[in-house]
Amino acid sequence: MQQAIICVDDERSILTALQQQIMRAFSDTYTLEFAESGAEALEIIEQFVNQNVRIAAIITDEMMPGMKGHELIERAATISPDTPCILLTGYAQSEIMNHVTGNNMAHCVSKPWDSEELIALVQQSINRAMLGQ
Repeated sequence: MQQAIICVDDERSILTALQQQIMRAFSDTYTLEFAESGAEALEIIEQFVNQNVRIAAIITDEMMPGMKGHELIERAATISPDTPCILLTGYAQSEIMNHVTGNNMAHCVSKPWDSEELIALVQQSINRAMLGQ
């Protein structure tokens, strides 16, 4: 079964940096998609689900216009409930965590992130989801 990782950030420079890091680590194994808004990401998620592509992980920024990252995670959980999500934020993690408890959030990562740590968290989240934990 084809698998995908989706990255979402409204700031093009951040999305580009994320894209480079994720592509280096995962492009051999996963289809990679990059979106600049929550709405665009939801369209991609729905497309993948309709095409029977398993969404292995979603990495999203919290502060985006239109739809915050935690709102995207909540909406993604209704479409693809087993997909682990990683939230990137420059804000207090405890406040964000209150919004997403009970959804499919795997981790909350502070900006700026450490590339190796982020890649390890993504891999760890994917592994856990595949084991059904």
